[in-house]
Amino acid sequence: MSSLEEAIACPVCYKTLTIAPQDCNQCHNYFRNELAKLPSSSLDLTPARVKGEIEETANAKPLRTELFRLPIISFLYERILPPIWAMGLRNLGGIDIEFQQCVEFFGQNLKVVADISCGTGIIARRLALLQQYEQIIALDYSEAMLGKLQQQIQLEGILPSQITIIRGDIAALPFAANSLDAVYSGAAMHCWPDATRGIRNIYQALRSGGKLFATTFLQPLPSIVFRFFTPNELQQIAIAAGFHPDCVQVETRGVYAIIRCIK
Repeated sequence: MSSLEEAIACPVCYKTLTIAPQDCNQCHNYFRNELAKLPSSSLDLTPARVKGEIEETANAKPLRTELFRLPIISFLYERILPPIWAMGLRNLGGIDIEFQQCVEFFGQNLKVVADISCGTGIIARRLALLQQYEQIIALDYSEAMLGKLQQQIQLEGILPSQITIIRGDIAALPFAANSLDAVYSGAAMHCWPDATRGIRNIYQALRSGGKLFATTFLQPLPSIVFRFFTPNELQQIAIAAGFHPDCVQVETRGVYAIIRCIK
């Protein structure tokens, strides 16, 4: 059994393939059948999909989450936003600097690294090309973002087996407890329905010593559609999730924050 199969869990019962029942009354074996697609296909492990429910009825999301399911947003992520980010909105130097900081924080010799709320997988793709980690997982709620990720993987010559693509929900992450070595979550917390719950779910999925590198935007940006934070709020969210105060670092640069946590 691979480390990947030991990490991915049913988002309903949180059992991995190793211990999931052969005949599941909750999902009618959907989880087992979905994992049979590995390593060459993307998986849909949202709770509604696993339980066979109508998604819009089962789990309505706020506008700040639903916006990212629009195809135009995935286009903006690849073509329009990166140069804007590089001018200082998202670190001075943009994605290039953020990637360097993330890799330095993660270190080497990691098995399973997840890019959660990956968007079009800008960081997940770079992590895969680095060939420094055993397994890369790219997870997002938006079908449009993941579709663009699959296109970019082909264009960049990345093998499908190098990145496991999962459609998942931050409110019910499809990972076993203590199964991930590191998590990157870039410019995402302000889009989640509940940031505290999201960070708590990441904390539970990280193994002891596992690392979280997250970024988000700060007040005084107005929380109209998105939910922006103060540095102190980010510190308290991480601590409430389970991280020890001494293992939480919040760095601010203008209206941008970098959160580094170690479990």
